[in-house]
Parts: sequence; structure tokens; C-alpha cells
Amino acid sequence: MKLVSVIIPTYNRQKYLKNAINSVLNQTYENIELIIIDDNSNDNTQSYVENINDNRLIYIKNSKNLKAPKSRNIGIEKSRGDYIAFLDDDDTWHKTKLEKQIRLFDNKKVGLVYSAIELFFEDLNFSYTSNPQKRGYIYKDILINNYIGATPSVLIRKEALLSIKDNKKDFFDSNFPARQDYDLWIRVCKKWDVDFINIPTVKQNYRSKINRISTNLNNHIEAHTLMNSKYSFEINQHLSKELKSQRITNQYLFLAAQAIKIYNTKLSRKFYLKAFNHSRSLKILIMYFTTFFGPKFILKLRSYK
Repeated sequence: MKLVSVIIPTYNRQKYLKNAINSVLNQTYENIELIIIDDNSNDNTQSYVENINDNRLIYIKNSKNLKAPKSRNIGIEKSRGDYIAFLDDDDTWHKTKLEKQIRLFDNKKVGLVYSAIELFFEDLNFSYTSNPQKRGYIYKDILINNYIGATPSVLIRKEALLSIKDNKKDFFDSNFPARQDYDLWIRVCKKWDVDFINIPTVKQNYRSKINRISTNLNNHIEAHTLMNSKYSFEINQHLSKELKSQRITNQYLFLAAQAIKIYNTKLSRKFYLKAFNHSRSLKILIMYFTTFFGPKFILKLRSYK
């Protein structure tokens, strides 16, 4: 049975961390090591984690606050597993996540397996499930849009991570203020196939009182600028004029969706309008008008989609 290394970066969220840890330690796939990277918390995180009686758990505390991407990189460097998985400290896994995903690595071409995600909006008491779409060699597709999604659903071969790293590069590029996961998936997909589980294996929680890197839209806008520059050669080489245009539209749609997740319909409207002006899509125009009915209405519409 192959060893899976699970990495949870955390900072001052001991209240939520308990559920995240339990969801890992209670997996039906038991050959794991759980690496907690404490990003110099000043709450009760350290005492709580060090009192957990499970020899599969490894606790590392950063001497200063490094943020989640660098903390994940530290976890990868310390890991001993054949596979690497990630979980945010306020999210949880479904019990059979690893058991279901690891079977798909029997295909030696597959470097990464992701899944559907249950997105739960605590303030609205509403959830919906994402819909995985792309498998196989999806390098051109991933240049157009992040079809893989966020880190908590992903299980990845350690070999795949090592294959894209040289001495000058991090696994997660900390030069990006956001979307470091998307940047990493692009590099992995250039060399490896991907696969997915078409049911949710993760519950991703959105709470208005929690400060996530994903809630700062200025960070995302800056990340898009950096990504457009970093992959300009690949974009020009692999994408037609039409696909390049679709890529820009997807960036605006992503920003609109992020604004909805923080319940800012006015800001979401702004990005839907930008997407419509770029693509002249009737569907996007309809989404623009739905923003006047509030975030829960839009999220319900997204769930039907």
C-alpha cells in the first residue's frame, strides 16, 4: 500500500482545524502521514495538535508567517509519500476520498487526480457541487481555464511534482499573490495526464468572517497579469485567436464568481459585464442580470448549471 502525504497549512484557525484533521485521520485509506504546517500561529494550534495521539501526524511550525503557498512547499519537501494531497484548515474530506482516487493511478500516465467538490456557503446555508469536465492530456484546455480547481480535491504523484521542479522553481510559485494552484496544474498538465472522480470528495466551506487569500480580488487580478506574461509563449503556440479570447473571458468569469463567493454582487456585476463585452455571449448577459437578485439566487443558478 503506497504512502500518501497529506499537507495542511494553518494559521490561527484551531477552531476549524480539528474537523480538517479528523477528516484525514479517519480516511478509509489508512497509510498516510499528515503534515501540519503551522504558519506561526499565536492561538492554541500548537498545543492542540501536539496533544493528538496519532503517530501518523507530523507538526512543523514556521518561525515566521510565510503564507499558504510557501507552507505547502515546506510540506512537500518534508513529505515521504508516493502521493501528495492537500487540505485547507477550514475544509474537510469525505471519508473515502483517498481510497477512491488512488485507484486511478494504476494508469501510469496519470500524474494528478481531482474530483467534484461540495461548496458550502455557511452564511446562506446553501451548497452545490462542482462538475469535473476534463480528463486525459488536457494541456491546451488548462491554458484556457482551470478545470482542475482548488488544491483540496487533488491527489498528485510525488514523481509528477518532482518532474516539474528545478533548483530555481518552487512547487507553488510564491511570486503569485493568488492562483498558485492553477499555475502548478499548468506545469503538471504539460507532462502528465489527469483523471477525476465525478462525485464530491471534499467539502469546501465559505464563511464571510474568514479571511481567505481567495477573497482578495486584487490579488487575483494581479495573478492573471503574471500568468498571462509567464505563459505568453505557450498561449501563442497552442491557442487559436478564438481560444485566446475564450481564455480572457474565463478570467473575467472567474473574478465574477469569486465576487459572488464573498457576496459582493455589485463587483460580480462589473466582471460579468466585462466578460459580456469581450464575448457578446447571451448566457453571460443573463448571468449579469441575475446579480440583481442576490448571491443565493446566483449560486442556485450555478448549481443547476
